[in-house]
Amino acid sequence: MTGTTADVWSGASYERLAETYAPIHDRVVDALAIEPGARVLDVACGTGGVALRAARAGANVVGIDISADQLAKARRAADEAGLPIRFDEGDCQALPYPDAEFDAVGSSFGAIFAADHVRTAEELARVCRSGGRLVLTAWPKDAWSEQHAKAGRTFSHEADAREWSEEGRLHALLGDAFEFELQNGRWRVEADSGDALWDLLSNSMPPLRAWLGEQSDERRTRAEAVYRDFLASGVLERGYVLIVGIRR
Repeated sequence: MTGTTADVWSGASYERLAETYAPIHDRVVDALAIEPGARVLDVACGTGGVALRAARAGANVVGIDISADQLAKARRAADEAGLPIRFDEGDCQALPYPDAEFDAVGSSFGAIFAADHVRTAEELARVCRSGGRLVLTAWPKDAWSEQHAKAGRTFSHEADAREWSEEGRLHALLGDAFEFELQNGRWRVEADSGDALWDLLSNSMPPLRAWLGEQSDERRTRAEAVYRDFLASGVLERGYVLIVGIRR
């Protein structure tokens, strides 16, 4: 995929997709076990779903994302809600914060997409204080993710976010820094038709939207046929993994 990482994550109507994640954002914030005044970091915060909820729970919240476009939406949402959240532009592979700066660190389908998993895990651990909590969500390998390969879209080993759902890989990434457990969940999105669902996903999933935009007309047509066939029912349901860690 060409363009910078920030380019990939910008431009899409991600807020439309984030609305369908609302129950997951609620679950992430519940798992963060926020106490009033806690210092909370929302990593790869997107349009601010976790950050806003954490602030409503009484936390002092910072959100960080690589996309200025998505951050602008998050800032607007915080302003409209009257929530004093600080949003920073930056890379979760090199977080611009001191060691042990936060009591809790969360990321909903965000940090897992960084290309260097090891650096990302190290940074998540570095900024979380001893005894603090880390809560992440990740997608496993499933029927939806396999559609990408059928459509001609492949991932490098470093960029395959699905590895974060695998317990063995998580032990390698986080096991030295965190005691953690994995919990399962289900996400479902439904539209009036398969075409309507494809319109939602193709315009609100940033990496998918960016990849489609790089394809020739012929390759895009073939790819769209694969996705449309899979989504013909107008329903997409996926399992996800909730990772809850306590910093050693």
